[in-house]
Amino acid sequence: MSRRARGLRGRIATAVIVVALAAVAALGVAVHLLVLREQVDTARRTAADRISAAVDVRTATGLLAFDARVDDPSVPAELRDAVRADGARATLVTGGSVRTVWAAARDGEVVLSTRTRFVPADGTVAQVDRALLLAGAVVVLVAGLVGWVTAGRLAQRLRRAADTARGVASGGDPASLRRVVGERHDEVGALADAVDAMAARLADRVRAEQRFTAGVAHDLRTPVTGLLTAAELLEPSRAADLVRDRARALAALVEELLEVARLDGGREQALAEQVDLGEVVHRVVRRGVASGELPEGAVTVRTGGGTEVVTDPRRVDRVVSNLVRNALRHGAPPVEVVQDGRVVEVRDHGPGFEASLLREGPQRLRHSRTAGDGNGLGLVIATGQAGVLGATLELDNPAGGGARARLRLPESPSGGPHDEVTAGSPDREPTGA
Repeated sequence: MSRRARGLRGRIATAVIVVALAAVAALGVAVHLLVLREQVDTARRTAADRISAAVDVRTATGLLAFDARVDDPSVPAELRDAVRADGARATLVTGGSVRTVWAAARDGEVVLSTRTRFVPADGTVAQVDRALLLAGAVVVLVAGLVGWVTAGRLAQRLRRAADTARGVASGGDPASLRRVVGERHDEVGALADAVDAMAARLADRVRAEQRFTAGVAHDLRTPVTGLLTAAELLEPSRAADLVRDRARALAALVEELLEVARLDGGREQALAEQVDLGEVVHRVVRRGVASGELPEGAVTVRTGGGTEVVTDPRRVDRVVSNLVRNALRHGAPPVEVVQDGRVVEVRDHGPGFEASLLREGPQRLRHSRTAGDGNGLGLVIATGQAGVLGATLELDNPAGGGARARLRLPESPSGGPHDEVTAGSPDREPTGA
């Protein structure tokens, strides 16, 4: 049986069949017993008529008729006691599969009696049982089909609602569950209305958060830029160096917030071109070492070579550079960057990702366990840029220790209807770097 058949539809259909079987079985047993009882009652009435006729014949002619016996010693005592008075008549049925019908009557000082044997479950009862069995099978079959079809419609509506909810949860276009499940005012419709209301409230909160993030970052950009410019004009000193360093960190944070806001707003589009993925990875590390952002020898790179892909190299650069910086900040060297086909893996040898991060995914402004170092935006941006590329970013802690991130590029570029594919485009600086 398929997984779908074992779901709600199968359980409802099974319950309907079980109920129908129980009802048919109870009805069959009841009818069978009623037919047997009618057989016995008919035999008793016939025996009563025979003993009455036998008494009349003996009274009129003095002869015994209808196999009647006088003072038969085999007559059950309880039947003999029941006909103590003159003219009293009674019947008694004994036996199991083969029944004996006794009939007795008092005629003066003697007791006349008759005895008849019969089988209650005769051909008539067997025919009734067969008819009940056939009718019961038809009823169970029809009930099962009706239950299967009815449950299938219900399960189909629930599956459509579940697929729609999963699509929305994974970042797809919002859709009304009420529209998906139909306009019926039943429990499924009530559930759809409740989920739609909850989704609308959550969407409002998310949009408010996105607007707040974009607004704060935009409002901070101008004063932070002025602060950074003013810091560069300070006379060389230890205090001035500290101010400049913190001003640069604040400016970088504002730029990251703006990038997160753009990714949240869905305004980013991939500009794809044919590039050598291994060369893009090497360029990320070389530039980081040249700028002093990456320590010399802290990052090792291994590439497959000759892997031509159609993607947006700026966004690949952005994802890989963020993963490398995150590995150096929160992990321990050496950091290994391995490119194999369309997969770029970044691994460190530190304590690994936190369980909450692996469970919930990257969260903005999440502080790491290392004394609050980091703001959590690096992985958020890497995940968002991977989504623009149509790629997936997988995070795990391998068996050998450390943390590992895998960027898997798709077979074809993704990013919306405005993607551009070129060949041999000049190198460009990463977005938001």
